[in-house]
Amino acid sequence: MSTDIDPSAERTLPEWLSGRYVDDFANVGILSCPAEAPLEEVAWLMADNRVHALVVEGDDRNPPVISDSDLIAAVGSGHFDELSARDVAGTEAVSISRSDTLERATQLLTEHSVTHLVVRDDRWQPVGILSTLDVAKAISGR
Repeated sequence: MSTDIDPSAERTLPEWLSGRYVDDFANVGILSCPAEAPLEEVAWLMADNRVHALVVEGDDRNPPVISDSDLIAAVGSGHFDELSARDVAGTEAVSISRSDTLERATQLLTEHSVTHLVVRDDRWQPVGILSTLDVAKAISGR
């Protein structure tokens, strides 16, 4: 089901979004993997830590994120054993301030078609991850 949203229409925020901030729901800490890590290692890190995404290490100020969906797509490519984290990671990470609202987070997740945001502190240092599952937790009221 697809819903077209008119950006000019007046909006009422759902109750679960009111007064909720990224910092209230984000997972603190960044799990990462080396850019050259084989995908089997990436899969193990995700499974062992029970996460759906890792930040790919590198010199970039805004490194890419590799998700479980990226891994599944790599399996389908027929070249899984030849690829590294860098090869299959999505585009560079989309970031959000820990002091931003969940409303802003949902906008970024939707606009960029991503499932994870890198959460940054006041100095714009990465401090955590906010996922669509974290937003689902907010929706549930738990």
